[in-house]
Amino acid sequence: MNDALPVPTETGSVALMRLIERAAVSPDFDVAKLEKLLDVKERWEASEARKAFVGAKAAFKANAPVLTKNKRVRFDTNKGATEYNHATLDHIATVVSPALSAQGLTYAWETAQGDGGVIRVTCILTHILGHSERVMLSASPDQSGGKNNIQAVGSTVTYLERYTLLAVTGLATAEQ
Repeated sequence: MNDALPVPTETGSVALMRLIERAAVSPDFDVAKLEKLLDVKERWEASEARKAFVGAKAAFKANAPVLTKNKRVRFDTNKGATEYNHATLDHIATVVSPALSAQGLTYAWETAQGDGGVIRVTCILTHILGHSERVMLSASPDQSGGKNNIQAVGSTVTYLERYTLLAVTGLATAEQ
């Protein structure tokens, strides 16, 4: 294959794809060079996706939704009464999701529980072009308040989902 292929006049991934197509139909077709061109294309696309992600996250933060604490909690412990306000997961999701979607961003969680019972929740924020960022937190099951074992795991998962979503979006509740 001729090493001095003409430099494409188009920009971006389309130009790279045309270059790869020309190389593939060349009578001097070289698989190793094609693989290198495909690697270049993948790196280009990953770079473009990362730039788009950063731009989308900046646009989201420029008009970030205000998150208020919408639930009051009160319970008694052997140390006395505990009382606080917090933003529930459903409230955060309801407020944040449309603002993220408007910028081509979405989120999802991965959960896992290790042999020692430690629960890991990872929130993944992903742009439509494929770039994503993750935040992971871990904790033991929440045995407070007389929960059974399943409720203790569910409580911890919800708590970690709430805080990983806030962390990956860079948000905090208005009263924090």
